[in-house]
Amino acid sequence: MKQFRLAIFLLALMSLTACEMQKQLRTVSCNKGLLDSYPTGTICNMDTCATYQSIWKALFMEKNHLTESYFNSHIELSSSSINTWNDGRSFNICYKIKLGWAEAYNCDQFMIKIDKSNQFYPAINLPRDAYLSKDQIRLEIDGNAFSSFITKLSNVESLKFNSLDNALNTLIAKAKVNTLCPRIILVDNTTGNLVLEADAQYDNEVNSCILGRVDLITGTTTVSEVPCVFEL
Repeated sequence: MKQFRLAIFLLALMSLTACEMQKQLRTVSCNKGLLDSYPTGTICNMDTCATYQSIWKALFMEKNHLTESYFNSHIELSSSSINTWNDGRSFNICYKIKLGWAEAYNCDQFMIKIDKSNQFYPAINLPRDAYLSKDQIRLEIDGNAFSSFITKLSNVESLKFNSLDNALNTLIAKAKVNTLCPRIILVDNTTGNLVLEADAQYDNEVNSCILGRVDLITGTTTVSEVPCVFEL
């Protein structure tokens, strides 16, 4: 009987040791994140750019119920341009959203002059070969026409986490790994909240990574295991 109990004890110990070894082996490592690698550019100073920058600001504030004070405190313009392509001319603007320690980089765009030969989106009834007004651009954006969009942004004043490390450690604890590498802070398309995204690669495993996201406003976290490289 004693020998039987000893055998059971040794078996359990071996199983525990194997489990601990597997847990230790399944650690992760990461490279430098992308938080500081936002592109740089210039603000277009042509009269047409100034006109549509003003329209963009008005529609952006209208859509997200922002005050002038909130916009001035949290939005920093990075670049703007007018681009000509097959469908016509579009206005593009990129900006930083700053809230506490968090900073996200984002871009919006909308068509400002539709080519006269373009017959797409007839139901919206927008003029061709003429510069569009604020109300016409609003219709264009509401109809998702010509890849036109303005970002949804929540108008909160503070974050749930007091630092990047605090948010990252919450995500690491949820993921149950030894570390995660912050990749980027972005705007969630559904909620308009700022979200921290972080990932890492499992050591001693082939093409196996972990990806985590934490909402910096609500604290909601999601974690998933994904391939490091998607093969075609």
